[in-house]
This record gives sequence, structure tokens and C-alpha cells, in this order.
Amino acid sequence: MPIVNIDLAWLNRLLGKPYETAVLQESLEQIGCDVEDVVEIERSRCPQCGSLVEHPLGQEEMKCCTMCGYESEASFKQVGSQQVMRLDLLADRPDLFDVGGLARALRGTLGIESGLPKYTTKGSSLEVHVDKSVTEKDSHRPFIACAVMTLPPVDETSLAAIMKLQENLHWGVGRDRKLASIGVYDFSTITGPINYTTIDPDKDPFVPLGMPGKKMTGRQILESHPKGMAYAELLAQHKRYPVLVDSKGQVLSMPPIINSEETKVKQGTTRVFIDVTGISRAAVTKSLDTLVCSLAEIGGTIETVQVIHHDDTTNTTPDLQPRTAAIELSEAKRWLGLPLDEVSLAASLRRMRFDVGERGARSEERVQSKKTSLLTPHSSPLTVSFPAYRTDIRHMVDLFEDVAIGFGYANIEPRLVKSMTVGAPRPEEVLSDRARQVLIGLGFSEIMSLPLTTEEQQFERLRMLAPERYPQVANPKLKAYNVVRTHLMGGLMEALRENRRRVMPLRFFEIDNTAGLDEAAITGASEERRVAFVEIGRESGYATARSTVDSLLRELGWQPTYAAIDHPTFVPGRAATLTVAGQEIGILGEVHPEVLTNFGLTYPVAMAEITLQRIF
Repeated sequence: MPIVNIDLAWLNRLLGKPYETAVLQESLEQIGCDVEDVVEIERSRCPQCGSLVEHPLGQEEMKCCTMCGYESEASFKQVGSQQVMRLDLLADRPDLFDVGGLARALRGTLGIESGLPKYTTKGSSLEVHVDKSVTEKDSHRPFIACAVMTLPPVDETSLAAIMKLQENLHWGVGRDRKLASIGVYDFSTITGPINYTTIDPDKDPFVPLGMPGKKMTGRQILESHPKGMAYAELLAQHKRYPVLVDSKGQVLSMPPIINSEETKVKQGTTRVFIDVTGISRAAVTKSLDTLVCSLAEIGGTIETVQVIHHDDTTNTTPDLQPRTAAIELSEAKRWLGLPLDEVSLAASLRRMRFDVGERGARSEERVQSKKTSLLTPHSSPLTVSFPAYRTDIRHMVDLFEDVAIGFGYANIEPRLVKSMTVGAPRPEEVLSDRARQVLIGLGFSEIMSLPLTTEEQQFERLRMLAPERYPQVANPKLKAYNVVRTHLMGGLMEALRENRRRVMPLRFFEIDNTAGLDEAAITGASEERRVAFVEIGRESGYATARSTVDSLLRELGWQPTYAAIDHPTFVPGRAATLTVAGQEIGILGEVHPEVLTNFGLTYPVAMAEITLQRIF
């Protein structure tokens, strides 16, 4: 995971007094932040954009700006050093990505404060109008949320911190800007209202951040600006590019790529406009809520913005009202094994910056918990209020983790279990190990392919017709992984394609689970442990596949019978099924020439797949 550098001096100022590094490290590790070390890092100034750039650990000189992408043959001018604590970013806790969020959490675990942080907002006069064009298929980036904030005068340290938090949220919440991207602007350079619309990629040039005085069209930015080249694929399919423009026609940004130079935040800025745009409403909301709450921790005040959509609907952002969830004391004790009562449960949660209400309150989360049978019948849960920035709270179980942290792992008394047992491998693992040893002994190398694949690789390339129903991912993060594999052959053929320029012959095998729909199963699906192998070379064919299968099954103690079969993946007349104890368990044969062409292969291929065990 990415590493974030936290300014120790600033962290201690926000905590109200200096703490020993060991105390901070222990508290941070309790809440799940892995502390790498505490080091002095050098800083340099970018000669083009003026940003402070932190040197990577052990690097004495900087010649490339991480903010604007500027590169120089000469080293940047050094401007001193600072002591930082290096932390692994905790992907599911974006509220801990910066010094403000960490200080807020530490004030709870260190006993400085407890209970729900309060964030007040006031309305601003700013309006953002959303044009219909951003919802169209050829320019799709439909969601936007905004805020205005007043900050203490921005200095070099806080400016660098804001930019780093912005990029960390791009990574942790926005999936590297795909789902959501953030823009931060000097509010004094903007004249409202703001329009969220689209432009022609080859018209309407503006000056992108980091290139003062140089106007570029959207397409030119994607082709030659460092940030444009890095994220060009996000707009590659767009015929029009999304932009934010103020009432004077000034371009603020072209999300998710770059802001404009004229509206950039600089030293002395006291008021900023923030927008988050994206293709995921949840990611947009989470990014904005997390960012404004973190900036509030370093002295900012939050103002809301009216977002007016093309259909005349209006919403006010951000909405920082606390959310609620239900937690049942008996379930917390059962899951955690801790000696909790209502007092200690509430104290643990308040230490983690939650508030606990009275029994009997009803919420949407309580209803959801009942649906998943985590609450006992007729139970009366406690209502927990949690802040908007805790975007990781989705279920009662998420609260249990915070209860354990608030209780203190050091306070948990270790005890031996009542009955001692000795672990043993599962039957399918024993069988898999035997098959693995045999195939390695026959000269095969083991591979591991992904269980998620595509219809093309799972069916089309192998000349198979996709069945009407098969395991699919309902809401995949990537379109490339939307099918759960039902066989191992596609992964093996892909491995051959990747290694097609190596010396022949090649022999690969894989032992892993495949999924299938099963009406009799509780979940509607079941798994099978399978072994599959391929061999490519001048002499590969049905005979070589048959000899390998015979050797493998003989070592497993199985007596197979074979029957000819026509299968679209294999050459007609050179494929067979194998049956053991009256049950068909596999297929083998010589791969069809059209399949070889689909995978870019030129040598004959022999392949087989055998079910080792059904797993329920």
C-alpha cells in the first residue's frame, strides 16, 4: 500500500501537547495504522509550479515534481527538512490519510476527547449548475458534490498537505480518479455561479496547472501534459470532455485530469472552492465528506453549495449529519469474547469518536441487521451515531471492530481454549497435494490464474457457447473481470499465450476451485476442486494427454474408462471423457486449431481437466 508522511510537529500541535513517538506509534497501531518508521526527509521546491516536493526516502536530489510533472536536468533547490512518521495507508479508513484525521482519531484513543466530533456548516451563496451533457454516454461523468471552505492562510506546509490528501483520496476512494476526482481552487479567482458542462476536445483551450502562459485544448492536455498522459484512458472514449466553468467563462478544471493554472490554491489563500466529480455517487460523496472534515480539523470552516441539476432538482452538499447504526450488546460479546456491559460498550465506542443512544431506537441499519440474522429475535439494540467521514461503517460487524479497539487490545486477557485440537488438512487439500507431486514429477510447472475472468476468455476463445446462466459478478469494479470461472482451461491457455515465445515444449498445470450454479446449495452455487494441464509442442496431441492422465490417475488409485466425445474446444475425433466409478469426472484431447489461433499459438496443444472433489 502507499506510504504517507505525517509531519510530527504539526500532529503534536493538533493534539495540544507533544507526545513521545513511542506513545503515538502504539496508539496508531491500535487503530490499524502500520507505522514504518520516523525519519528526517529533505524537501525541495519545484522551479515551475513552486510546490514543495518531499524527497523519497534515501534520495538526496529531486529533479521531477510530483505535483505538476515538471522535470529538470538540474536538481531542485532544497528548502530544508522535517521529521515525519511514515505510515501505510489503511485503504478502508480514508479519514486517516492526513494529519487532521489522525489527530482527530488520536484525541479519542489518547483520552483527550470522546464522543462524536461536531461539524457545523453554513450556507454559501454559490450555485453549481449541472448541464445535461455530463450525463450523456459520450461524456459520462454525471455526479458532482461541492463545498466552500474558509481556512487559516495557506502556507507551504498546509498547501502540500492538502495536495497530498487530495491524491490519497484519489487512490483510496476514487480508484485512481476513475470513480471520483477532486478539484480544489482559490475561491477569490472564481465568479459564481459555476457551470458543470462539457467542451469539444479540440476547442475551448485553457491554461492547465503547472504550465503558466500556455493554453492547451483538452486533447492536447491528454497528449502532452504529464497528468493528461497519466490519466488519458479515463477520457479516451469520450467525444466531449467534462469541465467546470465560472460565469465569466473561465475554466476551473477538466476533471478527472487537471485544474487550471489561474484558479490554483497558493500561499496566502484563505478561501477555497472544492468539487468532487465522478461516475459513482457513493465515491463522490465519501471523498467530499472526508476531505472537508479533515480540513475542518486544521482550522477550516465549512459552507454548503447548492447543486442544481438539468432537471431542476436541487441538492445541498456536503451533508455532514451523523449517520446511525444499531449494535446489540449480546452480539458484541459473542463476536468479540469480551466481558462487556452497556457502560463499557458505550465507553469503548465514545473513545472511537462515536455516540451511543438509548435502547429501542429504530434505524435502517437495524432492519438490515435483522435481515442478515445477526440480531437475536426481539432484541433491543443500542443506536450508535457515527460521523459522515466514517465511510467504512456499513454493518453492525464494522462497529464490533471499533469496540475491540476502544476496549484496548492490550486489555484483552489471553486464555487457553477449553478444548485443545490438532489441525489437519482438508481432504481436498490432501488429494490436491498428491496430484501436484505427480504432475511436477512428470515435468509440469504449476501456475495460478485469476478466478475472475471474461466471457471471451471463458467461452468464446474456446469455441464454447455461453450458457444461459453461469456465475457472474453483479457489480464488477472492472469490466475485464465479470465472470467467475467454471473451468480452468481458459487460464491455462492464457498462460500459454503469455509464454508463446519461450522454448518448446511447455507443460503447465493448475489446481484450484471452479464455481457452478447449484439450486440445492444454500447459496445457490457450489465449488469443485479441479486439476487441469496443458502441453504445447511439436509432438503434443491426444496421445500425450492420455498418457499424462493415465499416469496421474494411477498414482491417485483411480481406474478410469474413456469414451470418445465431440467437444468444440478439441479436434473432432481427438477428445474423450473419462469416468471413474460410474461418474464422469473430466475431459481430455487435442485443442482445435481455431482455439490455437484465438490465443495466438502455432504449435499443437494437448489439454485435460479433471474434477478431484466436490466441495460443499
